[in-house]
Amino acid sequence: MLVDSKKKMLEPPEIILEAVKQTKSKYSPDQVLASVMSEVHDTGAILMREGNTLFVVHAAKDRTALFRALNADTAQNYLKNSVVYAGAMYAAGFDVMVTNFEDPTLLNIFKYVNKHRDEVNPDVNGKPTMGYSVQRTKDGGYRVTTVLGPKREGQM
Repeated sequence: MLVDSKKKMLEPPEIILEAVKQTKSKYSPDQVLASVMSEVHDTGAILMREGNTLFVVHAAKDRTALFRALNADTAQNYLKNSVVYAGAMYAAGFDVMVTNFEDPTLLNIFKYVNKHRDEVNPDVNGKPTMGYSVQRTKDGGYRVTTVLGPKREGQM
């Protein structure tokens, strides 16, 4: 059951286990928990939390991040958590984020974040500095690439 983070904060393992239930993962909760715990110990991996949502991030080259989200928060909080996350990623030095998933309803999160893009990175001269694109993957899933703001030069 989703838990409103404004009322109760879950521990990270609880978030992971609830996310597995919510997504009807083909993997058992124990498998996902072990996988995430192993993954966050990889060099360059970052675990970010906003409310009852965890974001597992892997830095790639050219200020690009590969990420996935594990959510146990309410739908409205998940949307807001995602806006905060996108802003934090740009502030951390990432210009682009990429994620893959199968559930088409998750596209609504990217629409919401884009609608609230001024909270991430303000428009300049009326022109958006942030946007996203969606591609279908060979296996029928989705890949979303989000440009968080103007491209910056140099290393992070």
